[in-house]
Amino acid sequence: MKALQAVIVEPLKTGVREVDLPDPGPDQVLVSAKVSAISAGTELAVYTGAHQWLLDPKLPDWKFPFRPGYSAAGVIVKIGKDIRGVEEGDRVCFPGNHASAELLSLSHERGKWWKIPNNLDFEKAALACISRYGMGAAIRAGLTLGRSAAVLGLGIIGQFALRSLIAAGANPVVGIDAVPMRRKAALAAGASFAIDPAAGPIKEQLRNLVPTGAEIVADATGVPQAIPEAMSLACDGGQVIVVGSPRGKAQDVNFYDDLHRRYIEVSGAHGNMLFEPAHTRLSGNWDIHKAQKWLIASLAAGRLSLNGLITHRIKPEGLGAAYEGLLKNKDEYLGVVVHW
Repeated sequence: MKALQAVIVEPLKTGVREVDLPDPGPDQVLVSAKVSAISAGTELAVYTGAHQWLLDPKLPDWKFPFRPGYSAAGVIVKIGKDIRGVEEGDRVCFPGNHASAELLSLSHERGKWWKIPNNLDFEKAALACISRYGMGAAIRAGLTLGRSAAVLGLGIIGQFALRSLIAAGANPVVGIDAVPMRRKAALAAGASFAIDPAAGPIKEQLRNLVPTGAEIVADATGVPQAIPEAMSLACDGGQVIVVGSPRGKAQDVNFYDDLHRRYIEVSGAHGNMLFEPAHTRLSGNWDIHKAQKWLIASLAAGRLSLNGLITHRIKPEGLGAAYEGLLKNKDEYLGVVVHW
């Protein structure tokens, strides 16, 4: 089967190549993709050449030309003889690159797929894998019902952190970002309030809305220097949960006054590591399959809102222009999906 694959050829340069995919082996499925979704943090880090893994010789897959993307939806067209539980014609979402077709192997870490119901369209389903990286805030927090929450940074991961907290019953939920369009999208999704950092100190603005500080603070900025700010927004005894992938080192953290004396809990919640055995034992037996099934059901039922999220629908050849828009035009670009 011939397939188109989007690639980042080198920093700041993208392309689309045609390849031949073989028939699936015994433990493989061949999926025809309908829509894939851009994860701006990871993909822009590679597109600009800034991702730390590009320099790691032990990670040969993280070299140019690089195949970006990890969230897609489509239809299974062929299955291997050892595959059970799915049939040709089943609609699925999967952690696929930006491509018109993918060969997925059970023996590979990306060899996972989940059926999607008929009332969930491919565009929404294509966001299911990306959304897991934001929902980690709600999982890591434990109890969420009725607890106040603030989300610092409202890019695609921050949006899903905020929307998952709302779906999990947190209240009030406050979004914080300097970009007006992102704040508007958060409010469209059901956020109680949206704070503009340019309007004054964030801590003072939040205290006017939530006098004690937020019980849950999710940092989704991807900027390590934001961690001290996130800690300052939490109430005494509150939780700070770092989602997404901050790259670098935080400075000026006063562990005695800002952490120890205030009894704040700071936790990581990366969308992959969250489901390692060390964590699943402590989190109600959450694993990646339970997470994706919850996300699919919540997207299908409308409990997990996508209001205001998708701003651009592109063809594969438009990937480079979309990356430039996400980098330089943040008041217009937020959620971008690729139609194949």
